[in-house]
Amino acid sequence: MIIANYDVVVVGGGHAGIEATHAAWKLGVKTAMLTMDLNAIGRMSCNPAVGGVAKGQIVRDIDALGGLMGLLTDKAGIQFRMLNMSKGPAVWGPRAQCDMEYYSECARNMLMSFPGLDFIQGELASFERLPDSSLEIVLTNGDRYITKAIVVTSGTFLASKMYTGLKQSVGGRVGEPSADALSKTFQNIGIPLRRLKTGTPSRLDPDTIDFDECLVQHGDENPWPFSDRHCNPINNDSVCWITRTTLKTHDILRSGFKESPMFSGIIKGKGPRYCPSIEDKINRFGDKDGHQLFLEPEQKSLGRIYVNGFSSSLPAEVQLAALHTIPGLTRAKVLQIGYAVEYDSVDATSLYPTFESKTYPGLYFAGQVCGTSGYEEAAGQGLMAGINAALKIKGEEPFILGRSESYIGVMVDDLTNILLDEPYRMFTSRAEYRLFLRTDNAEERLKAKARAIGMITDKDWEDYSKRREHVEILRKRLKEESGTPEQINKVLEGSGQAPVTERSRWINILRRPGVNQDVFFDTVFPNENIGRRDRLFMLSEETYAGFFERQEREIHEQQKVEKVRLAEDFDYMAVTAMSIESRQKLIAAKPLTLGQASRVAGVRPADITVLMHYLENRG
Repeated sequence: MIIANYDVVVVGGGHAGIEATHAAWKLGVKTAMLTMDLNAIGRMSCNPAVGGVAKGQIVRDIDALGGLMGLLTDKAGIQFRMLNMSKGPAVWGPRAQCDMEYYSECARNMLMSFPGLDFIQGELASFERLPDSSLEIVLTNGDRYITKAIVVTSGTFLASKMYTGLKQSVGGRVGEPSADALSKTFQNIGIPLRRLKTGTPSRLDPDTIDFDECLVQHGDENPWPFSDRHCNPINNDSVCWITRTTLKTHDILRSGFKESPMFSGIIKGKGPRYCPSIEDKINRFGDKDGHQLFLEPEQKSLGRIYVNGFSSSLPAEVQLAALHTIPGLTRAKVLQIGYAVEYDSVDATSLYPTFESKTYPGLYFAGQVCGTSGYEEAAGQGLMAGINAALKIKGEEPFILGRSESYIGVMVDDLTNILLDEPYRMFTSRAEYRLFLRTDNAEERLKAKARAIGMITDKDWEDYSKRREHVEILRKRLKEESGTPEQINKVLEGSGQAPVTERSRWINILRRPGVNQDVFFDTVFPNENIGRRDRLFMLSEETYAGFFERQEREIHEQQKVEKVRLAEDFDYMAVTAMSIESRQKLIAAKPLTLGQASRVAGVRPADITVLMHYLENRG
């Protein structure tokens, strides 16, 4: 018996599932979230932290697009820090340590407050196409539902196994089962899968840690929130601690290598290169006499301590012995031992940039199931998959962001065009135009686009428009007004800049390196109420002004080819001037734009030129 009909069913309640569910609901289609456990919505199964360098930029993108992660982090955060502040603002990365239980509670309560959004507790076993092109989904308990689209955000649960030494168990997280039936369903319908690996470190009892032997790490004195859509003060009272492994630690870890599921070949899947296990670090960097570790609370009340940097799948007794050689941890009690997870993931090159399967219409994927690591990457994908599933049902154009528009655009383009053999993690170095993709200008880049498709409320848009109008008035004044030498030298004090002897326009002073933005704006606009993010935006725009003209030309050229649409059923074989290899690659890849076609591996630049001329001549 069919229980209910939906437009979109989102499978999974993690960070990708939260954003996909909210986006589809917000765009007005009938939506349900299907999850094994409603209490696990928003669960932070690894480190309860959000953001960091590049990852923080993704969260700011999500917030500008109307998503939830920034709001949830500001609610549940217990320590906020801006990373990389010794460098230029283009690579600043906001990060927050969160209370994992409160984050999950906030996410669950927020979703359940949305009128008309449904929740189904159960496990998806299979689905099949109906004559009207809709999909009938079947749960493991036999319940059936009809939907027009499925967004799969199953994380690390597809055919998942957990390893501690040579001991293994079935599951994608401690105490939670593996989604074996769903993995088999994907295999049966021809969805290409691959094995990947991730891991997590031990959790320790804080009462057994000697914190006075560690270096304390406070949050920022004046913390930055992630979201521009809240007015409540954020909680920044908690601290983290820093310690290091020792040579004795390394010797003990090496003694367990023979029982490592990774080194013995039991685990076939590759783990994240830039977030390796501690045994992988010791193996790869044998000349190091120590590796930095961060002791991070999982809750405001401490609860358990997460040993960031000590992810491991070695036998429990080896992990424990090694931990006891680390300053501050010599008498530490382990509450949960570290383990590795091997799981099936989808080859994301088999997906369109909308995250819809190229071979199975109506089926979307997002998050770790697409081969990524990190809550932030997952949430960004979930947002885009939910938006595009809803837009397709409404008969509207897909929503695709370019590489010059957002870190999300860079990630989507990378995932759907590059065949990866390890979990994908976002870095600022992946973005060619990172001077444009800053935390301070996320709204400037993305808010209007989100507004156009319905992701931004009238109130949010009105607030943003007023702030932006105010900023533009101030920028105009900076270009027109000048300061006296006395005023300017007060601003330049401590900047390392030579004093001036003549009046100068304020815009030229703001462009000088080392100028303190607060001193500058308090001096130039003493009676104006200028938000902190808006101050940083104006400073950043002038800091990078000299680089923008050249990059803007490059972006303009890129956007021209990104705008050239290609039909899903385009006949590449008809373009006989192209090499047969390029034609075959494009037929398999099914790019949606000429820009995407240019990034398909194996397609020659000369053939893209041929394709461009073919499209122009065809009219």
